[in-house]
Amino acid sequence: MVSGYMKKLKKENHTSKLASLYPYIKGLPGRGNLLGLTVTFTTITIILASLADWTISWAPALSFYSITILNCLFSKVDRGLINFRRLNGLTLVEMILNGLGLAILHLISVFAKSHVSGLIIFSSFTALATLLRGLVVKVLTEDDLLYTLKYSSVVSGLLILPFLTPSLNNLLIPMLVGQITGNLLHIFYSSIINHFSRIHGLKPIKLLSAMLAIFLDGKKESLENLAEKLNTRSDITVECLVFREVERRNIEIAFIIPDFHPGPFRDFGSSILPYLIDEKLSSKGIKTVIARGLSDHSKNIISRRDCEFIAEEISNKIINCNSNYSRRIGLAKILKYGSATASLIPIGDASLVLLTLHPKGMEDIPPQVMDGIKRDDIIVIDTHNSFSEDVKELDGNGFKDIRNLLTMASETIVEKSSQIQVGYSESMIEGYGLEDGIGPLGVRVLTFRNDNHFTAIIVLDSNNAVPEIRERILEDASDLGVDHCEVLTTDTHIVNGIKLGGRGYHPLGEVIPIEVVSSSVTQALKRAMSNLKEMEVSRVSTVFRNVKVMSNDFLAEAAEKTFKSLRLFYITILLTLTASGLITLFLV
Repeated sequence: MVSGYMKKLKKENHTSKLASLYPYIKGLPGRGNLLGLTVTFTTITIILASLADWTISWAPALSFYSITILNCLFSKVDRGLINFRRLNGLTLVEMILNGLGLAILHLISVFAKSHVSGLIIFSSFTALATLLRGLVVKVLTEDDLLYTLKYSSVVSGLLILPFLTPSLNNLLIPMLVGQITGNLLHIFYSSIINHFSRIHGLKPIKLLSAMLAIFLDGKKESLENLAEKLNTRSDITVECLVFREVERRNIEIAFIIPDFHPGPFRDFGSSILPYLIDEKLSSKGIKTVIARGLSDHSKNIISRRDCEFIAEEISNKIINCNSNYSRRIGLAKILKYGSATASLIPIGDASLVLLTLHPKGMEDIPPQVMDGIKRDDIIVIDTHNSFSEDVKELDGNGFKDIRNLLTMASETIVEKSSQIQVGYSESMIEGYGLEDGIGPLGVRVLTFRNDNHFTAIIVLDSNNAVPEIRERILEDASDLGVDHCEVLTTDTHIVNGIKLGGRGYHPLGEVIPIEVVSSSVTQALKRAMSNLKEMEVSRVSTVFRNVKVMSNDFLAEAAEKTFKSLRLFYITILLTLTASGLITLFLV
């Protein structure tokens, strides 16, 4: 089973494929008033259209400016992502393409003396603009064909109208052919992909619209409703180490290691779950440190209701914990195999194994790495602390090194003493937020002292970190007298998709200066080392059965059909340009 999984690692990760499309999203009209730009380019198009006879400029002006009024009227109808700004943005793109077509037409007519060639190009540009208009409106309206046909038909009619005048009559055929060709092919393309490229039964245009609703407007309802139709389920395990002061009953600290994936993006699905857990426990006076267990994108929880239920159950389990408590802790032991390093930290009845590939880049460590390794007290933590632009997923060598290292850890016994002192502190990285790569949990620090030996676990609420972050923090910790320190990130995906384009997020240290992170961590570490208390620890394990997740099968199908649809889209563009040009050539 493990060897089979390693073969799969040689292939590109489905999530990486989908994430590579982030730059396309960046091109969508952003915030701001596009009315001025739309009017400007509409005016340029009017000038180009009436270049031969200025006396009839009123005709295209009346029709083209009417489209802006039409945008205002159609934006009043509540449909998906439609608003006045986005319709104006669409008109802006259309006028730029039409204007380019007209400019090339006039240039060819003047310099090449080939009026027919210019008409063919103008018709092709018009058809392309019409195709894009229809497809974008269909996405913005959540696949509302009736709305799309009404809007596109009226816009096409307004664009054709001025060319009915005798002075512009020579442009009527290419404009008419372009509008008809573009409208027919946008209907053809959207129908084909909706019928043949369904992703787990979901229409791709509806799915795209629902995802854009989150990215552009922060609305999750559409995607949640679609995702509810997916029927893949998985068991979710949440491990907790709870700490209370000796001879006291109130729990003070909860160290939580779940195996759900904190994604897929923004506050959708289980991206929000760590914060729900923290909120529940904080309201009860319990400090939380949330790390990352073994998981990948196959364990993205879909439903907000499931996330709220899990957070409530974990909170109740921790608050009402009556399990056996232990005061024992062992000295941290460092294990190495190939490129992998593990910190083995025995605490109470558990043994934490913190895995890293630092300074090599690392990505999600899947749960399959533990197949065949049996030791009930081990809790594995993916430190996720070394980002590399060249690493999109865990490769076969990394998987093999980690697996061998876990085998070593399962065979290693570390003696424990009979006293544990625990310190906790937290801090925020002031002046920076989600778009810079830092989540709301900021910096959380746990320190343990045993026989004058200091161990520190530092958790940063980010999606990975540049390698220099770990190097600097370990150096600072050593200067403070910490004998062993490890740096973790939560791999939070709440920072993903905040800034569109590129990879969709910033790992810690890419935008926020390393010195700023180091200063915040050092302050928290000093406080944690100074407020030590004698504590006892208990392990709480909770399994949630049959939780609805966004499975690997879904991601694989989404990646495959998305790229098939993109290839068909490029073919459709070529077909639109060619068909419109050939028909125009035949008719003129």
